[in-house]
Amino acid sequence: MAEPIVAFVGRDHELGCLGEEFVRARAGLPRLVVVEGPAGIGKTTLVHRFLVGCGANDLLFTDGDEGEQLLAYGTLTRLFGGAGGLPPPLAELGLADPAALPDPLAVGAALLDVVSERQRSEPLCLVVDDVHWADEPTLRALTFCLRRLRVDRVLAVLMLRDAAALAGPEGLLRLVTADTTRRLRLSGLRTPEVGALVSGLGGGAVSQRGLARLVEHTEGVPLHLRALLEEVPAAALDDLGQPLPAPRSYALLVLAKVARCAPPVRELISAVSVLGLSCPLHLAARAAGVEEPLQALEQAVREGVLLERSSARGPVAAFAHPLDRAAVYRDLGPAHRSALHARAALVADGEQARLRHRIEAVAGPSPDLAGELAELGRAQVRLGAFGSAAEHLKAAAELSGDPAPLAAEAVEALLLDGRVEEAARLIATLPERAHPAVRGYAQGHLAMVRGHVEEARAHLVTAWERAGPPESGLAARAAQQLAMLCLVKAEGRQAARWAERARNSPGYRFSVDYNRYTLLTGLGISGQIDAALAATADLPSPSSASIAELDALLGRGVLRMCSDDLAGGLADLSGAVAACGERSVPFRMLAMAMLGQAEYRAGRWEDAGLHAETAASVADDADQRWLSPVCHALAALVPAARGDWIAAESHVEAAVSGKGASVEAVAALAYSCSAAAHLAASRGDHARTVEALEPLLSVKVHDIVYEPGIVQWLDLLIDALVALGELERAEVQLAGMERLAGRRGRRSALAAAARCRGGLHAARHENEPAESAFAAGLTHSGVAGSPFDEARLRLAYGRFLRRLGRRRQAQSQLELGLGLFARLGALPYMDRCERELSACGLPRAESGTSPLMRLTPQEQAVARLVATGMTNRQVARELVLSVKTIEYHLGNAFAKLGVNSRVALTTKIQARVD
Repeated sequence: MAEPIVAFVGRDHELGCLGEEFVRARAGLPRLVVVEGPAGIGKTTLVHRFLVGCGANDLLFTDGDEGEQLLAYGTLTRLFGGAGGLPPPLAELGLADPAALPDPLAVGAALLDVVSERQRSEPLCLVVDDVHWADEPTLRALTFCLRRLRVDRVLAVLMLRDAAALAGPEGLLRLVTADTTRRLRLSGLRTPEVGALVSGLGGGAVSQRGLARLVEHTEGVPLHLRALLEEVPAAALDDLGQPLPAPRSYALLVLAKVARCAPPVRELISAVSVLGLSCPLHLAARAAGVEEPLQALEQAVREGVLLERSSARGPVAAFAHPLDRAAVYRDLGPAHRSALHARAALVADGEQARLRHRIEAVAGPSPDLAGELAELGRAQVRLGAFGSAAEHLKAAAELSGDPAPLAAEAVEALLLDGRVEEAARLIATLPERAHPAVRGYAQGHLAMVRGHVEEARAHLVTAWERAGPPESGLAARAAQQLAMLCLVKAEGRQAARWAERARNSPGYRFSVDYNRYTLLTGLGISGQIDAALAATADLPSPSSASIAELDALLGRGVLRMCSDDLAGGLADLSGAVAACGERSVPFRMLAMAMLGQAEYRAGRWEDAGLHAETAASVADDADQRWLSPVCHALAALVPAARGDWIAAESHVEAAVSGKGASVEAVAALAYSCSAAAHLAASRGDHARTVEALEPLLSVKVHDIVYEPGIVQWLDLLIDALVALGELERAEVQLAGMERLAGRRGRRSALAAAARCRGGLHAARHENEPAESAFAAGLTHSGVAGSPFDEARLRLAYGRFLRRLGRRRQAQSQLELGLGLFARLGALPYMDRCERELSACGLPRAESGTSPLMRLTPQEQAVARLVATGMTNRQVARELVLSVKTIEYHLGNAFAKLGVNSRVALTTKIQARVD
């Protein structure tokens, strides 16, 4: 079975199952595994990969052959390399003599002798591929052998297409479907696995949409994927406007079947390919001009080209696989294809379907059709259907006499749909004579999404200044993008001004995605939160907000969060996330990131981690470099505070590197530096905390960076400076923080400033003002409602009291802080509290805190399952992880809980439960 493995991806679960069965077989428990799946799904490759990795030294392999099904024992003799290699028990039966073939039961008994002897020294893997094509005598003999294995070290693997359709001996069917048999049904590869396959085969970069399209087209079948990737360049996968072909070898098989059909049948098949993967038979018949559609369908089904399905409207003609349709459609000549589309436009159901066929039927410019498509595309933009809008606007541009303006609108729709590279390719096709404003807008929007701030500003200002006809809406769209660009640059007042210009510009109806968000947020980050909130008094509750009101709801949610109204902010942001499925990719990403930030502040860390992680993932997948640093920075906060260093470092690195974002993106810089400082502070590394925040000290703008309640970083800097003994620097920063927090009345910022002030006084041995500062901080913190900030304040207060010798008061503050940290799972901070409590030297009451709270979520899951009596391998299977990973997490759990055995671990956990 010497098949090379090329770019093997996925199948981790199946490999794990095969590995488990091999372990059992090696222990003397004979096992049977049935691997099922359609042709090309990767059954043989999977088993070969397993055999290479499991270390099996003894292998018997054979495969069925469709052309040799009538050759008795042909499959069995290939187990041993042919009749000449048969071992004595089998050779003596005369299997090669067709005139005197032995009984299958006798052959099965001889095969059992051979298998039993071979497994004595090494576990034996007996593998039969394409069982559905094996000859009947071999299957009977094999069944006899397998049914009589008892304590033999044998792993038998049978590969076939469908056990339910297997035509073989009754005994084999019972064996294959028995409860003791491990059945692995292979399905197509998923999008991440196909992405890994593309990379492994040396293909170029393909977007997530391109990969998803490839999966849909091939149904994830590895054989078809590899064949198609060898023939189609990576760029074509992302061109959603062009249908993908079938691999040439596959297409030849399909077209050979079509060629055997009568002319009317071929025409019906062609009409079905034009109408889609399936369609009502009567529509296909009308498009094809076939008078006897049932007879034509009967022959197409008999030849294996089409399937017949039923519906309430009558018979449906369908292709069995998308590649079948692609092969037929691709083979149509241009004139034939155009004629069929023209007839399909007359019979298809739905206006959009008829429009699609009209597009495919035309052979040159068509201003009237271009106008219809443009109006449809713009209507879809207003509804948030950006993907469909992009396709219709691109088609309109191709059919228009002046393609550039419509192409620019298509670029906008593509960018809002997250298809950045496709938008870039479309911009590259803009004609040289394109109006400077049109080209400037398209290039500016693309540059902004890619994080090239100054380039974006230059292009968008050109578009604004030379916008052309007011009815085009180009001025409004340019102003809207400039408003968002100003937010990226932390220029709040400018953002609000550009948002107002967009609202007051002709054609504003074409710019609907986040205008009120930029207006409200621009006011908020420049210190006018109260005025901005007053402007949202007309907004409905989140449950009754319309799609058009979601951007205002998002803006209000951010303002409420930043002004310490966490409950209101969570309500607005949760409502925006729940209802934003019809908004753009950037809008959805921004809404999830802001919701994650609010949840982090409110202490809902599980939800915060989920939403921030999702936003970061979407940002990367959709190549949204302008927002990627912000999303990754927010995604770093929970793992940093919980001591999950690997996850936190990964997000911080992604945020700081910015995925190519420009240094002029001050908002991204502020969030990224803050995330790096949170990680360093969680580790207790004061010097690195200051180092992470130094870039913000040289920023000249105020908005976002210094405005209280937006990005939390000044308190981290001040704490670190105090710890390093740089008290004068700390005083300068703290004075400014206190002054602005007091002016704005932000309780969360006042609480953080009070904690810093208490720490600074304590470092100067000014005990009375230090205690007053800590007490004031607790008053502010009780209103602000951020449990993590309150816990940090109590930790600092408790440390101060302990060093004054007021141990009981210290213990009270520290235990309250420990309870809050434990609820959040903030392990590094829990350890600091524990050390301070131990230093108090006082007896402690049971806090009721579960010991599991000291563990990371992964360690908790492993510890809980181990405590139920599971083995490491069983835990690995339950959590779909490797045994090595389970051992790693379990070792960490042992160390953190102070135990050295599974029994002690179980006792510690159960004692707390009881």
